Amino acid sequence: MADTGMLQGMKQSMAATPAMQLYLQALQANRSELDELVAKAISGNPALEKIEPREPSILISYDRHSSGHNFALESLSSEQTLADYLEEQIRQSGLSKTIQSAAVSIIPYLNKHGFFAESPKQVQEELGLSDSHFRQARRAIFDLDPSGVGAADLRESLMIQLYRLGESRGLPMKLLRHHWEALVRHRYAEIARALDVEEEAAELAAKRIARLNPDPGSGFSHAELNIITPDLILEYEGHEPKLHLTADSSPQVVLSSEYREMMAEHADKPEVRSYLSRCFREGRELIRALGDRQTTLLLVAKAIAEKQAAFFLGKAESIKPLKMEEVAEATQLHISTISRAVRGKYMQTPRGVFELRSLFTTALNTAADTEMSADEIKSKIRRYIEEEDTAHPLSDAKLEALLQQENITVARRTIAKYREQMRILPASLRKRK
Repeated sequence: MADTGMLQGMKQSMAATPAMQLYLQALQANRSELDELVAKAISGNPALEKIEPREPSILISYDRHSSGHNFALESLSSEQTLADYLEEQIRQSGLSKTIQSAAVSIIPYLNKHGFFAESPKQVQEELGLSDSHFRQARRAIFDLDPSGVGAADLRESLMIQLYRLGESRGLPMKLLRHHWEALVRHRYAEIARALDVEEEAAELAAKRIARLNPDPGSGFSHAELNIITPDLILEYEGHEPKLHLTADSSPQVVLSSEYREMMAEHADKPEVRSYLSRCFREGRELIRALGDRQTTLLLVAKAIAEKQAAFFLGKAESIKPLKMEEVAEATQLHISTISRAVRGKYMQTPRGVFELRSLFTTALNTAADTEMSADEIKSKIRRYIEEEDTAHPLSDAKLEALLQQENITVARRTIAKYREQMRILPASLRKRK
């Protein structure tokens, strides 16, 4: 554990000493800013050296429009579209010209996520393909990268990915094939009873599915997708959160043993000794600031993990209302410290990757005088749409009325905003005959 002297100081009103300013600068810094801060300090201080981490970097694709993801992103050309990439593979596949032509004709009907924008049967009829040619063409697309493209929906995409990984007979595939509705609602006890397995086994299978790619085409949506390195990893032992920092988020800086020897050698030279002493003092301040940064991040993340445990453990569909003041009170840190700590920091959790700041939500008062977070309302909207009659999809006005029946008053424009944030099409584009 890092020296907590700086943390204790943050609990009180203190003068912003150079050491405190360095700590605040380090705390607020995101990964790239921290790298720059450390590199600048080392370049100007010969007494400092950085120890490279032994564990590899953990790269995660993060979609700012969804709640969280937990999958690695393939490196793809930013200038190449998904359609171009798929067609290129088809042309090099060695398939018969007839099947190549059929597969290439299907590709424009896939949306940016790699899924059919309308039902496969409709596409087949529009293209005038025989059952045999259409089936063979789809199978050819299933074999392409990124894995999971060519699916009718998310469920089929995940099944394709498991099949290609040689996991077609395992428990995760059974969940997708036979218990999809229970899976998306995290009803693990119900699944366990149906399959005659332990509930823990059902949860582990769900976690395996969570590591698949829910958006195969995302690698080509560069305006919306960023590659990040999580700062923290959250796991649970029972209900107890266990957190650790990733190697990249906690740079290891030490005082050089070579310069310690130089200081001893030049003990009789006041100017040299004074210079080296200053280097050592500033070096120790940086090391302490980095250590206190790590301690603060762990302290804040643990408080968040405890307050949002129901969501991370799959017992709630969405995060609950949470204010920074609550975490400040739980950690005995100033709210400005909390704000700095969560800025630009990401945490890998059992439910995906989240920016820490996104785990704070303002409570919305309902007609029943209870509080709900925006995410809870989004979850209800999502559930309504999942259960709708696709021949008569729910308009935003109907969604507003359904929420009102639950004593939840939300403006129609807000419902439209939430729906767009969840990347759900308007009713007119969701209609299926």
